[in-house]
Amino acid sequence: MREFVANAKKVKVTINGTSYEMRCPRIGESEDLDEKINEASPKDHLKVYKEFFRSLGLPHEAFEQMDKQDFLEFVKFVFSPNAESPQSIS
Repeated sequence: MREFVANAKKVKVTINGTSYEMRCPRIGESEDLDEKINEASPKDHLKVYKEFFRSLGLPHEAFEQMDKQDFLEFVKFVFSPNAESPQSIS
């Protein structure tokens, strides 16, 4: 009998020399994030993304080490490695 087992995946993130580990988002979590981003005003997009990544284990201090471009590239890395850019963040 064939069996498929899916275990929680982790990703290592290094920001300005400091390494963090967070779990990869599940499909349902990614869908929920899309809904929250679509419902939020553009000025709240960053807040929604930060709350989401904190729920995956990325600590607050990781965000303090990123500039806006780093953050955009990070979102792209996590969600759409082959896409041009993530959703707009104001």
